[in-house]
Amino acid sequence: MNDDPAQLLVQKRLLGRFAATVWEFSSPDEVVSQAQKYGSCPNLVSDFHMPGMNGMELARIWCELHGNARVLLVSASNLSVDEEKEALFLPNNHVKLLSSFSLNELIATAKEWFVGESDDLQGDDFPDNGNGLVHFDGTVHSKLVLLGGNAFLKKALERFADRLPGRMESCREALDVNDFRSVHREAHSLKGSCGIVGATSMLELADQLESAAQREESSEALFRILGEIEREWEHSSTELQQVLNSLA
Repeated sequence: MNDDPAQLLVQKRLLGRFAATVWEFSSPDEVVSQAQKYGSCPNLVSDFHMPGMNGMELARIWCELHGNARVLLVSASNLSVDEEKEALFLPNNHVKLLSSFSLNELIATAKEWFVGESDDLQGDDFPDNGNGLVHFDGTVHSKLVLLGGNAFLKKALERFADRLPGRMESCREALDVNDFRSVHREAHSLKGSCGIVGATSMLELADQLESAAQREESSEALFRILGEIEREWEHSSTELQQVLNSLA
């Protein structure tokens, strides 16, 4: 369960390495409605930060629906102090938290949690698939190719590019009305999607925006960081298009 298309695509493929069937959902309400109507598997992987119902609330509902629930909550960044305190009340025999994770850590943790075995993407020794990339991490691209070939990498990058302008526009609209919570949520999702496709330069700026929104710094400071993200995207999008052309 993830509201970001690129992360949803990659996480589904990762989990498919050891699960017989993986269903994907883009909102907590959707997955709960499906479970209440038709029943469902007790295993669930969900993003921690989402619009509306957050991951902890979804985990509690899932544990009520399934006596044998196994829930893995993932967050692209470290949890806040308040979130860590709230997470202490989750049943740790049914819910596991994973934050600031790499692709290797996600698949290893998921398989150990759901299957009882550890697994990874054949260690950390990957060829650099970047061919001199500046704004993207070629090693991440190599891992995505290993997961599903060039077509899978292409699809992940296209989903990332399609969603990004809307995220930045949502940030601007939220900043116009000093809605720091929405800016924090959008910046967090942006950081996660940057990480999943190896957009390292934008990831660092998204992390700055997320932290500044959490501290509720001045709108001017947040607009400045958002402007840097938009300028970085102008350069990154050109490089991304070069990668897509090479995969055609």
